[in-house]
Amino acid sequence: MSCADALRSPADATERAVERLGIEPRHAVLDLGCGEGRHAMSIESRRPRLHVGIDIGMDSLRVVQRSEGVSANGRGGGRPGRGFVCGDALSLPFADGRFDRVVCSLVLYLLPLERAVAELARVVRPAGRVYARVPMLAWGRLVETARGPSIRSRVYGLGHVLSGAVYAVVGRQVRSPFLRRDAWACYVPLRRFRQAVERGGFAVDHLEIDWPRPRVPSIEAWLRRV
Repeated sequence: MSCADALRSPADATERAVERLGIEPRHAVLDLGCGEGRHAMSIESRRPRLHVGIDIGMDSLRVVQRSEGVSANGRGGGRPGRGFVCGDALSLPFADGRFDRVVCSLVLYLLPLERAVAELARVVRPAGRVYARVPMLAWGRLVETARGPSIRSRVYGLGHVLSGAVYAVVGRQVRSPFLRRDAWACYVPLRRFRQAVERGGFAVDHLEIDWPRPRVPSIEAWLRRV
């Protein structure tokens, strides 16, 4: 990765992630785990016929709803075809093959990965495309965890590291005994990520390792439904 890539701002990285998906006005787009709308502006600039944000956290949804003037049922000041849903990524409330494009950033690592990928594949039409980003298992994650600002944050991070290490060795995710919340969360081994998306029905069109901080990489992947 070049120095320019390493210095890329979060806004530039978001725009680049969406741009590579090739969103067109005829597309239906899902922002899975939309949070407070980090990717919303970049997606909306492409004016897709349908743009749905879904998140399990109502507090985050309320923030992005207010910012865009759209209610949870799709009514309000926003344009037609724009709406928000509170829902679970493991049981998406959409019909099979509903979406042409999906943005799924910093979501899959919090879930049983293969189940989440299979559910994602269900709602993506054949040849549809997905952008996914997950924090990758690396030694730097352990260093970062040890430097956490509190015992709670260190335990939380350690749970991610240990779960990722188990996944790397045995090829199966396990619930962390250290975590009450996000018990499936893990820093994802690169090889297991590839296996999960390919078993789930996707081909990897493009994959990069992003280094937002020294030794703390994330996997960025652009996937195609096969």
